[in-house]
Amino acid sequence: MPELTSIDTIYLVLAFLVPGLIASFIRAQFITGRMPSHTEAALSYLTLSIIYYALAFPFVEYSVSIEGPAYWKIGAWFLLVFVGPAVFGFLLGLWAQKELGRGLLRRLQLNPVHVMPTAWDWKFSNATESWVLVVLKDDTQLAGLYGSDSFASSDPEERDLYIEKVYEIDDKNDWKPRDNGVLITSGEIRSIEFWPYRQEINHG
Repeated sequence: MPELTSIDTIYLVLAFLVPGLIASFIRAQFITGRMPSHTEAALSYLTLSIIYYALAFPFVEYSVSIEGPAYWKIGAWFLLVFVGPAVFGFLLGLWAQKELGRGLLRRLQLNPVHVMPTAWDWKFSNATESWVLVVLKDDTQLAGLYGSDSFASSDPEERDLYIEKVYEIDDKNDWKPRDNGVLITSGEIRSIEFWPYRQEINHG
């Protein structure tokens, strides 16, 4: 990130980095994984800002040429620099999470690199209410319901998992409810199986 040593530098940062930063932040709310540091991401912020300004070019022209009270111009630039990038980031996040662009490219028999860095990120970013069977590295099995009150970490270094309701599995493979949740810490999971919630599970 450039050092803010003058008014001109502040204007440049505001105009060319802040829109990209806002769009990137909003987009990150739809996909998992930690955002890079601002120093590492400065070029991507600039790129996003340029793309955004290209799409918003008619409004850019309007913001520059607007006449009237000063607060009109200030309001127009606020919308352009802050509100517009938030909407742009929302659309980018939705595009990534729903894999709209990837689906189109796959129809063209192209196989682009996935925006999700790991299978964990991909599965849990779109996770719906499911029955799960977690096998730990010591072969312990934990059956449960992964629902709206469950949680899977989006931190790539802390892959912990909270399951809101746990079941015991008996010798007949029946699931007995325990009416409690369980937190499984990072590094303990070997595999996770998923079943749609609508599928019946034998509770004994």
